[in-house]
Order: sequence, then C-alpha cells, then structure tokens
Amino acid sequence: MMELLPRINATVFYSYQVCPREAWLYFHRLTSDKENPFLILGRLIHEQSYKRERKEIFVDQLLKIDLFQDNLVAEVKKSSRHEEAAELQLCYYLYYLKHEKGLEFEGVLLFPKERKRKRVVLTPEKESTIEELLRKMQAVLLADKPPPPKKTKFCRSC
Repeated sequence: MMELLPRINATVFYSYQVCPREAWLYFHRLTSDKENPFLILGRLIHEQSYKRERKEIFVDQLLKIDLFQDNLVAEVKKSSRHEEAAELQLCYYLYYLKHEKGLEFEGVLLFPKERKRKRVVLTPEKESTIEELLRKMQAVLLADKPPPPKKTKFCRSC
C-alpha cells in the first residue's frame, strides 16, 4: 500500500472526487459545513434509515463506516447524484481495510430516498484507481494554495 497522507479521511477523499478545491479546504481545516442544509439532510436520512443495523464504525479516526449490512461495508448517501464519487469513497474504505487491517470485504452503496442499492467490489483495477487518486491528491492537498475556483454544475458558490 502506498504511503497515505496524514489525516486523509473519507470526507476529504469523497470531496476530492467532486471538487479538489473543496477537498483542499477540508484537508487544511478551513471550512466548516456543519450547518450546511444538505449535510443536515444527509445526517437525518442516515439516522432514520437502517435502524436495525450496526452503525457508524470508526476506523483509525480516518474512516466512518456508515453500517455493516449482511457482511457488507455499507455507505449511505442521500442521492445518487455523485454516485461515481460515492463508489470511489467506498472503494477507498475497502482498500484501506484490506491493506491496513488485512480485512477483505465487499461493499454496498445505499440510497434510501431512491430505494436504490449498488454492490461494490474492490477489483485490482479499482485498487489501481485508488492508488492513482491518492498520488494525485497528495500533490493537490500538500500545495500551499488551493486549486483555483472552477464553476461546475454541482457547486456554484466557489
């Protein structure tokens, strides 16, 4: 396993997939979105869904696994809008568990509001993708300044 950045948690990893600038701000602890209405909604969906499952397992203060469901590492999202980023985040969990803890699992993405689920398997190709992303993230996150703002359909507030 390649050397991980200090404090590279799942939030930073997921954010990087959507917006490298936002990830840089999270990594340097320069943003506080605790009152963001979308995050509040996401927390409510997480709390109200899957009440019988074991929830919120913390791993090395880097990963917060939402729940285990049928021996699968499960990640709950409010929508599938950023499904590719969510899948990469879940692959990062599976990669970390495999290489740092010696535990091999499969995963599942859960979108309770859409009644949708997607099975995720960490393939050798996905492992290579995770390693390449971590290398790219290292260059961006360790820079002195964040990447310049970039207007996207997902974020207009930059």
